Amino acid sequence: MPAAPPDIAADFAPLVPERHVALAVSGGSDSTALMRLAADWARVHHPGLMLSVLTVDHGLRPEAAAEAVLVGQWATTTGLPHHVLRWTDEPKPETGIQARARAARYGLMVQWCRAHGATALLTGHTLDDQAETVLMRLARTMSPESLSGIRPAGGWEGLPLLRPLLRTKRQALRDWLTDLGQPWTDDPSNQDDRFERVRARRRLASMSPESTDRLAALATSCGRASTLLERTSHIWISLSLQEHEAGICHIAASDFRGLPAALQERILATIVARYGGGQATPEADELRRIARWVCGNTGPVRCTLGGALLGRRKTGFWVTREQARIMVAEQTVPESGKLLWDNRFLVEAVPGSTVSPTAGRKRPAMPGVPIYAQRACPWIDQPPGAPPPRTSFLRLNSG
Repeated sequence: MPAAPPDIAADFAPLVPERHVALAVSGGSDSTALMRLAADWARVHHPGLMLSVLTVDHGLRPEAAAEAVLVGQWATTTGLPHHVLRWTDEPKPETGIQARARAARYGLMVQWCRAHGATALLTGHTLDDQAETVLMRLARTMSPESLSGIRPAGGWEGLPLLRPLLRTKRQALRDWLTDLGQPWTDDPSNQDDRFERVRARRRLASMSPESTDRLAALATSCGRASTLLERTSHIWISLSLQEHEAGICHIAASDFRGLPAALQERILATIVARYGGGQATPEADELRRIARWVCGNTGPVRCTLGGALLGRRKTGFWVTREQARIMVAEQTVPESGKLLWDNRFLVEAVPGSTVSPTAGRKRPAMPGVPIYAQRACPWIDQPPGAPPPRTSFLRLNSG
């Protein structure tokens, strides 16, 4: 019997409010199936939806241009417009090529979407991709967030990314395409053992047939655990975090030490992201190390993580900005009279005023605020006669 089309109507349901979305189609089996399934779904469930097919030619293989032409022919047969986007950066990177190509690919597609009014980008990630991702991450992490793998909905530079095939196996898609008489292309890099995903794919193929489903189920379970941790951490922060307008917070040891380790790490990640200026997301191992340091009584009394400075006391610990990591260059208040400074303070001042770190400047005493936090506050220079400026620290508990 012919293979039945994958039953994924519910996975395309998030497209109902949209009017124009783009499909990332390389020509491989997964993305080609995405194109055919999306077109079929839209004809039945959302006739007014405009679908645009995007193919990125990275310029890394001489065959890529001809493959993009093939995708264009298939898209035309399906009734969809096709656009080829080219990565023209030269020279191409010699190391980390897959990561760099991925960033370039998404960057080009997001740029196209914004220029042409597409409000979401769909990719053809499958259940197999999910299992491979979890298998790779199991080798280096125990974090529920990391083991959540690929999420059905994500984003890139603010544009929504949707993955409607994430619950569907690659072989089911290939069987369906074969019955349709729809060809696809195979990228030779998918056989190159230099790449971690290729090695993971081969390891997975050597495991029991149930392994793909089990790894994908693990991703689902970890995703639920990660969501619960996120919600619980925000509730805990709203109840227990003591914040000061100078950009410093205090956490009582008695409130923090009895929490499960995973919750401690999630709370620290949230606090460091805000108080560190949002410069970087700490790795799970770093958060685990800092949580042990916070709860212990050995080692230095201060340490840094992700642009934040942490200090330990007998009664708990405090977190503020690492002053040395703040951009030194002055910033000018725009015509709106408002400036977000260091991702932490909203500065309201006369347009043309300049804002920079306090650093070694002398300012009025701030009782109870360590000098480290005072040095990381904004210093505002205004024209003579201007009204006093206002600064507001963006607290975690402000909602």
